[in-house]
Amino acid sequence: MDNKVIEVNTVEEFDSLNEKEKMVVYITHFRLDLYNKGFHCGAKAIQKKLREEDLTPVPSISTINRALKSQYLTNGRTGYYEEDDPLVSQQSLCQRY
Repeated sequence: MDNKVIEVNTVEEFDSLNEKEKMVVYITHFRLDLYNKGFHCGAKAIQKKLREEDLTPVPSISTINRALKSQYLTNGRTGYYEEDDPLVSQQSLCQRY
């Protein structure tokens, strides 16, 4: 799995993804949905949701965790932030001094 954020805005964009990328989109969707509703939103809860929706094959807990990490959705986070980019962080640090 590549370490790149997968962002989908249209059905056409989703349809152009491979099966692994589509699963990352599903994982991302369920993670944010559960988080926004105030429910448990870890890998086990996401795996349960994938099973309930009959999305197969259901990835392992470790695979779901890797997908969450690649989407910057760990430790209560809700996505990628500009300060996550080491180049942007270095530039802003240099600009301060």
